Amino acid sequence: MRIARGMGKSCSTKLGHRCGVWGTQKLCTKANMSDSTQNSTLINHALGYKTRLCVLLLVLQAEIAEAMISLCAVGRRHVNLRHKEKSMNAQKTGILIYEMRTRKGMTQKELAEKCNVSDKAVSKWERGEGCPDVTVLPKLAEVFGVEVESIMNGEFPPSQDVSGKTIKDYNFRQPDRYPRYMQRELWLLGEDICQVMNQEFSVIINDRCDFHCDNVDQLCNGEFLHSIPQKCFFYDFDFANGGFTVEIDMQLAKALLKQDAAKYDLITEFDLKVFKDYFLKIIADVVYKNVQKQTDGKIELSKKCAIENVAASSTGNNSRQKENLMMLLVSMKGVVGGIEGFINIQFSDAIIEDMLMSGYFGDYGNGLVGNRIKFQSLSNIKSHELPENIFVEFGRFRAENVNLEKGTVLILDKKETEGLNVVYENRVIHTGKTVAIDDKFGIEIAETTQLNEIVYDEKDYISVRLGSASLTKEEIAGLHQGAYLILKQRAGEPSQIIRAGKLVARGEICIATDTFAIRVMEVCE
Repeated sequence: MRIARGMGKSCSTKLGHRCGVWGTQKLCTKANMSDSTQNSTLINHALGYKTRLCVLLLVLQAEIAEAMISLCAVGRRHVNLRHKEKSMNAQKTGILIYEMRTRKGMTQKELAEKCNVSDKAVSKWERGEGCPDVTVLPKLAEVFGVEVESIMNGEFPPSQDVSGKTIKDYNFRQPDRYPRYMQRELWLLGEDICQVMNQEFSVIINDRCDFHCDNVDQLCNGEFLHSIPQKCFFYDFDFANGGFTVEIDMQLAKALLKQDAAKYDLITEFDLKVFKDYFLKIIADVVYKNVQKQTDGKIELSKKCAIENVAASSTGNNSRQKENLMMLLVSMKGVVGGIEGFINIQFSDAIIEDMLMSGYFGDYGNGLVGNRIKFQSLSNIKSHELPENIFVEFGRFRAENVNLEKGTVLILDKKETEGLNVVYENRVIHTGKTVAIDDKFGIEIAETTQLNEIVYDEKDYISVRLGSASLTKEEIAGLHQGAYLILKQRAGEPSQIIRAGKLVARGEICIATDTFAIRVMEVCE
């Protein structure tokens, strides 16, 4: 048996050939032997042939056994498929076949021709009155770009994984107004403040202070005021007239004042004054110097929002703010004597606008991001990324007489309540609701209707594009109602205006009454 395994499937042929060669060679080379010697040799050779014949028979038996095992395995696989065919849910499989066919923009007749069956058979499958034969399943899987098991189970293949990601509805009426490069600059400011606080506060209280920048976010004023504790140390640096506020959690401020918040839960005017004189002035001084330096002296907050004129309060409820206006928040987390808490700096929309116009955030339009850090992304020369093949659009529109001058607002023929189009190979395969998935734009796929009728074949058109993605065929097939599509673009980034496949402008999505619109921000040459 070792011979059989060693020589492989062609062992019998090779061994028979070698037996003949060996016999001939031995008979020829011994021609000069004596008769008795030759007779003895012939007998030995005859016995040798019998031995070799037995070996050949054993090899043949082994090959026959191997063939039988293979046939049994094929039979078992066929039986398993037949068994699964019987266990297939005709309704689920029918719905999946219908969904996959309509996504491909195929008629029942076209699918039938590809699978070599009648269109009546396809109609029967989709009505849930029967299941495809196992011999047809591989071809169906090939046409749809999915695994056979997906069809047999009546389940869509997995789409993009969003586990562990934060998903929230995206509100175009309240968009991400401040891009990430601006937030990044304020993060650096937060780190500068924390570094100074760790040094100065530790000296004042003769104890270790540990502060770090925890978060920079954009919120509505109302969201911020409702999120902070009802009791807190709240200082208003003329927020209503283009200033800022500083909020300190009560337990943290009390720890800096060497008070036990559990025993002394009242915040007195004396507490507010002592904290302002010893601690708040250090925070304000860092902000003053940072903004003055970053704007080359154009903004002097030490005069505009002088600490001598700050309004102190034991709650943020008294702050007169327009709740629907956007703001930027720098949140710093600290530990003092084992007590944890936050210090929040709220920058008004007016002061952010002044800082932007005064160069605090750098010349972003010319590719400079911030005054201290410049970012540029490079691609690995060996990377093989998939090309962008999925596009999310507000629609495609007639291109005649479209004015793309900066500042122009284009009213789109699409209601705010309508889903955006998911376009693949110039065909709308889904619609969906806009969401933010972590910091990226995304789409929650809506129920699929007869979308195969929407095919774009126009040569000249205007398209307003929210974003794009690069998906495999399996991932595209996995897009179904309730699934999420993650786009490459960050939430709040300007949308692209495409004409006949080429980028011609960028703009900000807004709402005109109840209709989507786009305000042209940049025209591309």
